[in-house]
Amino acid sequence: MAIDWDKLLEYQTVKVVKIRDKRLGILHLLFMLGIVIYIIVGTIILQKRYLATENPIGSIRATLLAPKYRNPTPPYCTSSGNSTYNGYPTYECEYWDESLVLYPSTSDTSMFISTRVESEIQKTVNNCQFTSPTCTYATYNQSLFYIPDIENFTIMLDHTVSAPNLGIQYNARQLPGRLLNSSGHVWTPPAPNVVGVQSQYDIMTVGTCLAAAGIYNLDGPSLSNASRSMRDDGVILLVFITYSNTYTYNTNNFRYTYQFKVIKDTKFKAEEPIFTTDVNNRYVFDRHGVKMLFIQTGSIGKFDFQTMLLTFVSGIGLVTVSTIFVDILAVRLLPQKRLYAQYKYENVEEMDERNKVVYENDNEDGAKTTVHNQ
Repeated sequence: MAIDWDKLLEYQTVKVVKIRDKRLGILHLLFMLGIVIYIIVGTIILQKRYLATENPIGSIRATLLAPKYRNPTPPYCTSSGNSTYNGYPTYECEYWDESLVLYPSTSDTSMFISTRVESEIQKTVNNCQFTSPTCTYATYNQSLFYIPDIENFTIMLDHTVSAPNLGIQYNARQLPGRLLNSSGHVWTPPAPNVVGVQSQYDIMTVGTCLAAAGIYNLDGPSLSNASRSMRDDGVILLVFITYSNTYTYNTNNFRYTYQFKVIKDTKFKAEEPIFTTDVNNRYVFDRHGVKMLFIQTGSIGKFDFQTMLLTFVSGIGLVTVSTIFVDILAVRLLPQKRLYAQYKYENVEEMDERNKVVYENDNEDGAKTTVHNQ
């Protein structure tokens, strides 16, 4: 059997056929109108797909300051005369300043503020040396105490934002900012809090930070153990600093937003050894408190013609989809489908040696009409 190479290696090309059918014409025009509206209004304008965007990076500097006034008889301290407060035992209180409360003293991405400390004085047994594998510490004195008025300590936050690929960089004092409460609404806390004022550092009390996360009382049940209070057990907060210049159509309008989120079913503690005369003598501070983890996030955008063009071209692909759909409707579903299919699809074969072109058309009755062109 001879192989029909022309049929095996046939080439399909596009043929333009004008079908004068208002049903198909109106449907195709509606598809085209919808696609244009989707590309220009929905994608380019509303979704701002004309912007080249970048996730910002930056740095954070956070410092802590003790309040000038310290309450001498907080209700959770034994100095108040209470043995219990809000259902939890009271402890002695020690009035540490910010240098002792904050541990470690500096960190780029977090801040740990002590609320309850267990202090131990330890010495090596019989002044043994660590060259011996059996040398261990023994505790000779132990105390447990709260650090009062933690809610009134103030935190100063200074941060920078940068989108290096877009050539954008700002310091927080150059930008307006805002604070969201636990419900996600903009909140302006009272003095001494200062948030989002240009040319000024952001200052928030620890109590304000806790309230923004939905914690209004550290003497409530711990998030991980209801038999202890949050002041006793500690708590972890995520601090999201979100930067944006795409909330309006003017990309010169930059702003940042603080949002505090508490991590459920958690507590936080850290142990700090402090050596005194030598390695054989040390204090150990077992700290519990408020741990804040700073996370810089958001999206920075800048107009980019290539990005807009790519968005437009990718949307144009929907035109092909609409044309295919209307074609299927014309040749598969309408009553005139056989006639429309006859004009849409045509086989052209070059068969004779004198370059005569043979056109074969399928008629509506199934017969073939062959036309020879010289």
